[in-house]
Amino acid sequence: MPEIYGVLLLFAGAAGWYFAYVFYHGKKQPKIPGEYIQGLNYLLNEQPDNALEIFINLVEVDTETVETHLVLGNMFRRRGEVDRAIRVHQNLIAKPSLEPLDKSTAFLELAKDYLKAGLLDRAETLLVEVIEIGLRSDQAYPLLLSLYEREKEWQRAIDTAKEMARISGKKVHRITAHYYCELSQIEFEKSRDGIIEAKKLAKRALRCDKHCARASVLLGDYAMHEENHKSAIKYYQAVATQNPQYLPEVLMKIRTAFARLGDTRGFREFLASSKDTRFGGILLATLLSNLAADDAERKIISGWLLDKPQLSLLEISAFLHSIQAEAGSPEARSLSGVGLRKLHSSIDSFMRGYSSHQCGQCGFRAKTLYWQCPGCHYWGAVVPVMPSLN
Repeated sequence: MPEIYGVLLLFAGAAGWYFAYVFYHGKKQPKIPGEYIQGLNYLLNEQPDNALEIFINLVEVDTETVETHLVLGNMFRRRGEVDRAIRVHQNLIAKPSLEPLDKSTAFLELAKDYLKAGLLDRAETLLVEVIEIGLRSDQAYPLLLSLYEREKEWQRAIDTAKEMARISGKKVHRITAHYYCELSQIEFEKSRDGIIEAKKLAKRALRCDKHCARASVLLGDYAMHEENHKSAIKYYQAVATQNPQYLPEVLMKIRTAFARLGDTRGFREFLASSKDTRFGGILLATLLSNLAADDAERKIISGWLLDKPQLSLLEISAFLHSIQAEAGSPEARSLSGVGLRKLHSSIDSFMRGYSSHQCGQCGFRAKTLYWQCPGCHYWGAVVPVMPSLN
């Protein structure tokens, strides 16, 4: 109930503003204020269908109450009563006397109703019409992009983004690069033996946005598929300059590529150059957690961690995991076996409930990487994060 009262206050305020505007500008007085009050009473008494009839009839009597009815339709949509919202907006559109701006607004609101109802084809038709009219296109373009994302119509999304940029001047290179990446992945999955088109699309993504780490990851994957390990390393390491936050996502791939070249020294040099960077801790912890017990690099990384003045929880967890994996090592024997297991179990319990990725836009947390945030739908904002007790 508090929500509906807030919306009603907004609704009443909008209508009150309209009546005041009419009065002070010397226009013709509203014809039916009594019916308007009656409609509000129906809403307050939770009789929305009766209120709906009153306000629709108001539009039939006086088409200057368009703004009031837009507020009413929006109220129904926010409450989840999409059928009623659609009816309000459809009745507005049916009025032949509507001004072009009002008609565009009604089209836009009806498209939002259809989007909420899942009627994507109808919403698309209306949004395209709003763009053709040209009066509310700044609001229609983002909705149309969102629609194409839901339908996974990536080429249409690319075309729409470019057109939006041309008309509005908005920069769309970042999201367009992700659209090309989506197309690239589709091409690769369709025919893994012929990935020429997939590579072309990923390179287009890089031309759109040279900082698109996702495109470099894809090109690295394609190079690995073709057993071109030198090229794969080049693309994976490019992530370090494009967006180093994504390095943990490709670290094991870099190691695999170096291993297939028989170049263990090259990988260790890469690690050494990265260990003291801002993301060095998460890189070393990620690698340590994935190495086999007899891996020679385990001792090197453990030594690097021990040299640090302070360790994060992620680094502590990886270090304890390493010690347990080497049960016969001096480090393991110097600690109480029971105490070590309890310490590791406690931290491991915390880590299991920890979300390793977080969106920098809305704070959405997840255990895996999403290139598009499921919470706010922002592209390229979900990144690996270090755990904390705070």
